[in-house]
Amino acid sequence: MEYVDERIAMLERESRRLKREEAQKVSAAQAEKENPIPKMTLEEILEGVRNGGVTFPDGTGCTFETRVYFEDQIPMVLIKDFYTGVEETKAVAIFVNHEQNASQILTVADRPMEKQSIGKWKKQLVSGMRVTNSYAEVTKEIVLENLDYLVYRTPTGKGWTYNIIFRIRLGSNKVVGNYNCFEKDKDTYGLLMEALVLRLNELLSMPSRGVLEGE
Repeated sequence: MEYVDERIAMLERESRRLKREEAQKVSAAQAEKENPIPKMTLEEILEGVRNGGVTFPDGTGCTFETRVYFEDQIPMVLIKDFYTGVEETKAVAIFVNHEQNASQILTVADRPMEKQSIGKWKKQLVSGMRVTNSYAEVTKEIVLENLDYLVYRTPTGKGWTYNIIFRIRLGSNKVVGNYNCFEKDKDTYGLLMEALVLRLNELLSMPSRGVLEGE
């Protein structure tokens, strides 16, 4: 009986949380309708990344640098002077901005990744999150020349997180990445993170990817 009561209480809390989120979305949508905020497209941001800098409609901006990691010589395009926490080893490259809840992470797996379709990879991600009592809503699946990526949202104690996970199909086939930010920032930092993945795909096709950019 005690377990049933706890289960009911948990469901009631989840219901209240969903109602609050829905009310917040409605309020935000109404505010945006009354005072529309200009937005940049993914292609506009990608072009800025190619040129070394992006300026958002609100006047904020950032520049970039490229660092090469691991034996596979992966050219990781980074937001310059942005991250407050950094870890670089032979197997990981981690860059985190704790205030913005944004990060860029590259990891070398212990063994080559299983060759599978992006659809199967998506199902694996969703089921894996479910096993850990978490949740992933995949909103985009993209297959590019040198890598595949999934865009998905997950709930956290600080709010929804906007994630981009990708797997690089070149070299050892061991390198995976995960870039993320708050979902509320998906039209700025979210699109920026996706543009950085697209730029990574472009650089992987270039023979001179070992040369640093933005320095």
